[in-house]
Amino acid sequence: MSSLTFSGHETFHCRHFWLKKGYDFLSNHHRFSDETAVVELGVGKNMVTAIRYWLRAFEIVDEKDQPKEIADFLLSDSGNDPYLEDVGTLWLLHYLLVTRGRASIFTLVFNELRKERIEFNKEHLDWLIRRKCEDNDAAYNPNTVNNDINVFIRTYLRPRKRTKNIED
Repeated sequence: MSSLTFSGHETFHCRHFWLKKGYDFLSNHHRFSDETAVVELGVGKNMVTAIRYWLRAFEIVDEKDQPKEIADFLLSDSGNDPYLEDVGTLWLLHYLLVTRGRASIFTLVFNELRKERIEFNKEHLDWLIRRKCEDNDAAYNPNTVNNDINVFIRTYLRPRKRTKNIED
């Protein structure tokens, strides 16, 4: 892994329609830096940044926010799965997320931590990240890493209900 990245998502996990929404936004010749991006995307400013991050992490766009061939193939209105309904598409996107290393935590969990243990908790994951940062002479910020771990967990698990009463 060339560099380790544990931020950029603004603590938002990727929402289901963000990839399509971001792809359509860019395909209509908009830019994430446009003053109207918040209105056009219908999300807050931090979410605009998060959508951009996830488009890059899933290899949908390049560094200049230009859609890649896979994006056109999947997400265009005439694409093979514009609304990400096919489980095969989700596996492909997950593969791109895990193997490209833009979202380091996904690469570390699925390519390294899973070799060491089948089950893990936040402390195990934090320990792996700390170790990898030391091995790569990368900065380790506990708050940033904790936020990234929480985003990773929310990607796969629903948050626990904090109340038992539906009216609460």
